Amino acid sequence: MVPNWTKLLDPVGNIDNKKYYKRDSKIKFKSSEILVKFKNNAGDSVKSYAVSSFNGKVLNDLGETGISQVELREGQTVEEAVAEYSSHPDVEYVQPNYIYHASTSPNDPVYNQLWGMNNTGQIIATATYSGIPANNPGTSGDDMRMESAWDVNTDCSNTIVAVVDSGVNYNHTDLSANMWSSGSCVSDKGVSLGACSNGWDYADNDSNPMDLNGHGTHVAGTIGARGNNATGVAGVCWTAKIMAVRVLDQSGSGDTATIIKGINFAVRNGAKVLNLSLGGPDYDSAMRSAMANAGSKYDALFVVAAGNESNDLKSDNSYPCEYDDANILCVAALDQKFQLASFSNYDSSKKRVDIGAPGTNIRSTWAGAEATASLAFASWTKTTVQGTAWNWANCPPTVLYLSTSCATAIIGTSTSGYASNTYSVAYAPISITSGAEAVTARMNLYLDTESGYDGINMYASTSSTPSIIFSSINKVGSLSGETNGGLIANFEVAATNCVGSSTCYFGYEFVSDSSINRAGVAITAFNLITLDVNDTTQYNTINGTSMATPHVAGLATLLRSFNPKFTYSDTIKAIIAGGTTTSSLQSITKYGKAANGDGAIRNLEAPTDLSVDVP
Repeated sequence: MVPNWTKLLDPVGNIDNKKYYKRDSKIKFKSSEILVKFKNNAGDSVKSYAVSSFNGKVLNDLGETGISQVELREGQTVEEAVAEYSSHPDVEYVQPNYIYHASTSPNDPVYNQLWGMNNTGQIIATATYSGIPANNPGTSGDDMRMESAWDVNTDCSNTIVAVVDSGVNYNHTDLSANMWSSGSCVSDKGVSLGACSNGWDYADNDSNPMDLNGHGTHVAGTIGARGNNATGVAGVCWTAKIMAVRVLDQSGSGDTATIIKGINFAVRNGAKVLNLSLGGPDYDSAMRSAMANAGSKYDALFVVAAGNESNDLKSDNSYPCEYDDANILCVAALDQKFQLASFSNYDSSKKRVDIGAPGTNIRSTWAGAEATASLAFASWTKTTVQGTAWNWANCPPTVLYLSTSCATAIIGTSTSGYASNTYSVAYAPISITSGAEAVTARMNLYLDTESGYDGINMYASTSSTPSIIFSSINKVGSLSGETNGGLIANFEVAATNCVGSSTCYFGYEFVSDSSINRAGVAITAFNLITLDVNDTTQYNTINGTSMATPHVAGLATLLRSFNPKFTYSDTIKAIIAGGTTTSSLQSITKYGKAANGDGAIRNLEAPTDLSVDVP
């Protein structure tokens, strides 16, 4: 374990790389790529010549958007590339390739826990929402009135709904019958792919959109878990055509180019409703262009999450929620008393966040059986080659830290918490489930280091030999920068090297150079999470605007299936007109309403070419 002091700390995924670091900024993008929108009259030869003139390489043309995914020349920064390409006469605009991180009564046995569908004031036994107040139990009647809507229609099979997310466990017993398939699907560029089952995976570039995270499967269940089948939960749509479009990886992250390809695949293959339970803090012209194009050319409706930062979007940002294109509906999260959830973003300017929906203690399908494993920090092996050592302290909570003291690392106020030229490691053998298809390291930590030069690298290996554990092939992530005393909660990295093993050796490597010293690092919680996707009967209760969004996406799908002639505009108008006026949303959303299935479906004229009894 010989440190290389001349090398910059190179964070995986470019998390706070010094070249792009801005104090308190959340901006994250790929360091080796940009997205270039050429002018409409620029042909392929012009694009190719322009990119080659900057010694770049065209990686992908993102379909009908006219946007090219471009690899930069070696050593060129994104800022330099943006400046150079912007000056070219055939370029309309250029931007980074942003990274996006990761609501008649059926007989389903867990239905009585789905307060968003029918709130009876029940206690949610598996509650996970920690808002103050928690409002569990809630208020009877504060729900989406879905039972009355289901008197009119329970079938969404006339409309394809795309879950643009971390994938879907398409074998889940509550979802398998409702997954989309096609005998003649096409790629994001319109190239024939032959037969497709379930969807497509753009995170790994293959035909298998299996969910290794859980988030996408949970979203899919709220939209379209089979209803009235005496199994599990019931979605807004009891029968559906769920298209799984995997654009987020095992840790719930994806970039602009990948998401655009997923969007293009979905709309080219007939999706009319797209659920985007994802978001980022920066305006993204390429993403907005793809979404607008999907509306104008394919009549596609996007239902998107408002975000979970508790921010007022009058002064803060969350995209794609804030795009004002007519085919986007942005959803805030409500608790069991129809109060705004403590984590939900909102908008006191009443311009961007459109409507609220159930988003706390939401029970839905899960990607598989999860198991959690850990080892007390006191039992980790700690080795210092030079400088400050990793330590363990029984301060509340029990912490693994690298600093002059545990308190210094957590508070983040010291400018000399660790020595220059430190190289120190800590690692542990952790017993895990060997039959799992995914292993994820999840941690809470405080971070205060010199961005780009000092920080932690993370490693996962099946070997017990330190030189192998801390080798480049086993590196799974990095963090550098400062959080100003704020906790990074539930940070995840995929430990793919440990899949199939019964023991995973996980290690932290702290590196600092010879200059600025800050407070250090404190890791307050660490677990390895295994996921067995072969267990197809799992459910989970989680919270978020990501959980509110599929309640509305499912409703939009239900409405468009009621009459496939309805446009995205008709659908949005019905959802807004039929919404429940809600006092807690009056001054912080565009319409001051919560989604109401019964109200929405009764704001649509009954179709004359379908056999439907309307009470």
